[in-house]
Amino acid sequence: MAADGLLAVDCSLRLTGVALAREGHAVASETLDLGRRQGAELPLMAERLLREAGWTWDDIGRVAVTSGPGYFTGIRVGAAYASALAYGLGVPLVPVSSLELLALSRPKGMTGGVLVLVYAGHGAVYAASFGVETELPQGEYTGNAVTAWLSAHPGTPVISDDPERALNAIGLDLPVACVRPDAVRLAEAALERASIPPAELRIAYCRAPTQ
Repeated sequence: MAADGLLAVDCSLRLTGVALAREGHAVASETLDLGRRQGAELPLMAERLLREAGWTWDDIGRVAVTSGPGYFTGIRVGAAYASALAYGLGVPLVPVSSLELLALSRPKGMTGGVLVLVYAGHGAVYAASFGVETELPQGEYTGNAVTAWLSAHPGTPVISDDPERALNAIGLDLPVACVRPDAVRLAEAALERASIPPAELRIAYCRAPTQ
């Protein structure tokens, strides 16, 4: 019988999350604030979660990972671990945008479209809209671009993993809900996505379109 378990890894923002999922729902998860210890601690988190779920590596049929944009070092740690693990196990990889993960992680009561902002530095944020008719494509944006888009889409909720830092970067003062990225949502979303060979993983470090 083919392995049908999925291991999801998110290191793209401030927190590090790992989750296991099977048959449409999450089985176990752990999220920690590891700081610069991500590279050393991430494999230990995955192994610990497998033990707690009573799984072995033979249960893993796919690996999911957030593919950016976000924090440069964390993205690289997560992508390197997930790619190497998938390659070593001989299983495919499922990439999910870090901004989409934040949108998926918002409170269940926050329905409809949403704009996601993540600090990018240098007077910009990584941003994208989800569930809005006129889409804001994933990219880096200035405060003027964010203001213009919100003016054309009044009432759209705005979320971020670190609202104060994101707003300070683009010099804006507006209501932004703080959302914690949830590895469970990553795992559940990845169960329904197409997979790719590990060597085909492409990371979104971002840039265009800056306005």
